[in-house]
Amino acid sequence: MNNLLLMNLFFLGQMVLLGLFYRSLYKQEIQKKFVLITLGLALVILIARLVYDPALQFKFNLFQITVTSLLTVVFALIHFYNMITEKKEYYYLTIGVIGYMFGGTVLFLIGNLTIGLSDDIKYLSWRLNAFLFIVYYFFILFEWMKSFSKKNAEI
Repeated sequence: MNNLLLMNLFFLGQMVLLGLFYRSLYKQEIQKKFVLITLGLALVILIARLVYDPALQFKFNLFQITVTSLLTVVFALIHFYNMITEKKEYYYLTIGVIGYMFGGTVLFLIGNLTIGLSDDIKYLSWRLNAFLFIVYYFFILFEWMKSFSKKNAEI
């Protein structure tokens, strides 16, 4: 409960950085503009909510988690769509982003439904989220090894 401010900042930073990352991969101007507009709109909405209710930054903010994660999934899906006809650049990273962000968002959303249940069931969703997080990092590691290993760099 003492690190919720950092968690909320992490979700915002993650959305912005991954949004700008995917924007850099897009070739079409309309897709690049879409990222900037949706990032700006999401940030305005989330900051307005914090100005209206500053206590939200110290709470488990499901609205913020949902908006930031699903927007990141949308950016990743656009890149996935672009990879149908283009070079498969950051393919495994994108799979990891989609899998973790979507799965984690669903787990966070159902987390409030488990409040009245036993501790074992409550912690099951957190264990599943931790598992998804580890899988996500394995996808990042695999992408890094595939894209930046010395063998591939020489080709």
